[in-house]
Amino acid sequence: MKTKAVLFDFDGVIANTIDYHVAAWTQAFAEYGVEITPQDIYFQEGQTAYSIAPNLARSKGLNLSAEKLDQITQKKRAIYQKITRARVYPETIELVKLLRQYPLKLAIVTGSVMKNIEIVTGKEFVRQFDCIVTGDTVERNKPFPDPYLKAAEELALQPQQCVVIENAPLGIQAAKAAGMFCIAVQTTIPDKSILKQADVIYPHLSDIPIDVIVNQRN
Repeated sequence: MKTKAVLFDFDGVIANTIDYHVAAWTQAFAEYGVEITPQDIYFQEGQTAYSIAPNLARSKGLNLSAEKLDQITQKKRAIYQKITRARVYPETIELVKLLRQYPLKLAIVTGSVMKNIEIVTGKEFVRQFDCIVTGDTVERNKPFPDPYLKAAEELALQPQQCVVIENAPLGIQAAKAAGMFCIAVQTTIPDKSILKQADVIYPHLSDIPIDVIVNQRN
């Protein structure tokens, strides 16, 4: 199957945002004296902040009202947008530049909101993408296939014509459930066994052979 589009996850694939998300969640939950670890976030990547908040609360033994969880989520987003110094990976910039030389469409598919993307990338970078699906534009987020299927639909392509680049288990599950070829990168999770549902795994974007992307070769 020849590739017609490359769909990028955002956090941990396009940009080094994860540490700032962890710090923001830690501050948002500070009054409860719980520790939010990188692992807590790694395994929930792909969901919206409104889904992550109750999951974090339950995992830390907290029984919080919906109103309180909503407040924590809004606080987390505000903190993240204030503290983040995340930037696009240099290898992402190079890969996007390379892919633009092919007759391929590009998309971002993420559980984040647009403001969290543009605060990191700037508006010029995102203009290079033909489609952006954010967490607030679909009812069901990763691990459901809906975000990736929405991207394919907006690009007027079949799922089999799309290649996904992911770094997180829920995102990989979503891509495979959508019927797409999935490349995993170990930018946040070095353990290959956790990423094993992907078709192929590479340490970084710069390690992915262009032929694997263009021709979907294992």
